[in-house]
Parts: sequence; structure tokens; C-alpha cells
Amino acid sequence: MLELAGWASTGFGLTLICLVMWLLFSALAYGADHNKKRIFIVSSYDRTYLWSQSTHKGVTEAMLKYGYLDNEQQIEEFTRRDRVTSSRIIVQKVWMDTKKKDSLKHIAAVTTEIMGKIEEFQPDLVLLGDDNAANYIGNQLLDRDVPVVFWGINGLPLKYGLVESMDKPGHNVTGVWQAGYHKESLELLHRLVPEAKTFAILACDSVSSRPKIKQIQALSRTGQLPLKLESVVTTNLFSEFKTAALELAQQVDAFFVLNHDTMRDDLGNHVDMLTVGKWYLENIRRPEASHEDQFVYEGMLLTANDSGYNQGYMAFEMALDILEQGLNPAHMRTKTPPRGPLMVNRVRAEMLGISLDDKMDFIDEIVNEAIALRH
Repeated sequence: MLELAGWASTGFGLTLICLVMWLLFSALAYGADHNKKRIFIVSSYDRTYLWSQSTHKGVTEAMLKYGYLDNEQQIEEFTRRDRVTSSRIIVQKVWMDTKKKDSLKHIAAVTTEIMGKIEEFQPDLVLLGDDNAANYIGNQLLDRDVPVVFWGINGLPLKYGLVESMDKPGHNVTGVWQAGYHKESLELLHRLVPEAKTFAILACDSVSSRPKIKQIQALSRTGQLPLKLESVVTTNLFSEFKTAALELAQQVDAFFVLNHDTMRDDLGNHVDMLTVGKWYLENIRRPEASHEDQFVYEGMLLTANDSGYNQGYMAFEMALDILEQGLNPAHMRTKTPPRGPLMVNRVRAEMLGISLDDKMDFIDEIVNEAIALRH
């Protein structure tokens, strides 16, 4: 016994004991982590983008509700570090940043980088946020063993070849898509400003905007809109956007402002969405509809919200069915969540001289800030 104690007190003995203890604790930790689900999340955009913040909130609050995160502090840690370990999951998130960097060269490079991270992480499930993640990462993962759930695809997800049909996807991929509540947004505008008869669309030329423009044009052709569509502007050149908006403001009664987040200046530099929004709000005196809450928070007048929060929340609920019940994505029909609230921005209404006092019976939510004006 004395000899053993003496041996343990030597430098070599202490080192060996420490090594054994480290191996033991590592084995225990590995065993604990090995039983946890591993979820990898790819966002098409970046953490400053308002839509990304909304979808992130939906995903994390669903994780908390269903016990995959233990507390609010883990949501904060995950939001800050893009990685968190709870009692049930290890989750990691990466960003493609394809609003500011939308070249095919960047997309190809970031796709290769992210696929390497996915291979290293070995996830039990991959969540893909929005069109570029669904298209570029989703097609890399198509027909692999790992199940994939997307959210935020604009229009029908059939266009990316990830699903065979909306009801029976047929592969390892399913998810949540944006139906768009453009008719409802224009109906809300008409109730707020009944004298408005005509409108024009203003948008950047992006994978987010193009499907929405087609949807609005189809509604217009079939006579389903309360206002007449007179013109469509799609450009990624900020100077062209400004010129067109000023000219059309003399010709139409209202606008439908879609995504404006891939604009560039005349030197080719990216122009932040809030910079575009600030210019618009300060220079255009026409009421506008938009399609998502992020634009009403930015300062646009109103929306029948195609909610990013609902997109993220429902996507995680579908992921939960796969992880906990063993459902097969091939047989899980794609979904679109219900419409979010009818939202009106009070700051913009006051700028336009629109009184909301007698209209509160059909408004679900009032926004009292215009983020772009502080930008």
C-alpha cells in the first residue's frame, strides 16, 4: 500500500493517473453526447437579415417547446455562437450569405465548404433555410441517408428537383414553403386606402423576388386583385430602382414592394436592404404593401404576413416527426403554414397621412418602429 502511494506521488504516476481520469471522463462525455441527436442548419443568408432572425426565432422556440433545448439561455448561446449542446441535441448552424454575395462563384465555394462541414458533423438531420440552401445544399444531399427538411422556399418547391410531388416527395427531402399572401396584402391596402386604384411592383432581381412577381401577375391576369397592376420593376441596380420608383410614383396610386436586398451601386458594391428602404421611405409618398413582416419592421406600410417565424417553427415540427417517430421524408407532404397577422406600420401611416383610428377592427398588429429610418 505504501509502495503504491509512493509510486502515485511520482511525476510519472501522477501523469498516468491524470491520463486515465481524462480518458474516463472523455468516454463518459462521448457516451452522453453519442446518444444526442445531431442537427445541422444551413441558412441561405446572414444573421443580420431580418427574415433570418424571424425564422431562427421560430426554429429555436420550437426546439425549446419540444424539449430539444433546455432553457432560454441555450437559445441565446446558440444565437450568439451558432452551436449549442443541450441534454438532447448537438446543433450547429452555418450561413451562406447569398444576399450580399450572390455570385455563382461565391455560391459554389460556400456550398463546397458547407458540404465539408456536414460530412465532418455527421448529422442525424439537416435543416435548410430558404431557396439557395434548399437548392444548392439540398441537391448535394438528395438521396443520401440523412433526412433533410427545408423552409422558406418561395413558391412551389418542385422547381429545385428536390421533391417528386407536393404530397409524396419521394426522396429524403421534404419541408415548408411560402404560399405568399399577396392578394390579402393588397386587400388590406385597399381597406386602408380605398381611393387607391392602381399599383406597380418594385423588386430586386433575385430568387426570392421572381416567384412572387409571377404569383402577383397571375392573380392580376385572373382579376383577383382589388387594384390594377400597371408596371413591374425588377433590377439589382440601385440607381435604376430609384429612377423607376420616382417616375412610377407620378403614375400609380400604390406600390407592392418585394425583396430589395440584392441591390448594388454603380460600382458593383452591395447596397444594404435598409439603405434601400430608407431611401424609399424618405422619397416616395405612396402607400405600399409588402409580403413579410420584416419589411413592415423596416418601415413599409403593411403586410398580410407570410411569417418567417411560422416557417421555421413548422419546419422543426416536421424534423421532430422524423427524429422521434421515424417518419420517412419521402412520404411526408410538403406544407405551408397559415397566414400570420395583418400588420400595419404606424410610423409609415403617419408619414402618408393615413389615420388608423377607425381601422383597428381589421388590423391584427401595429408596428411602432421603422428600422430603416434609423439606419
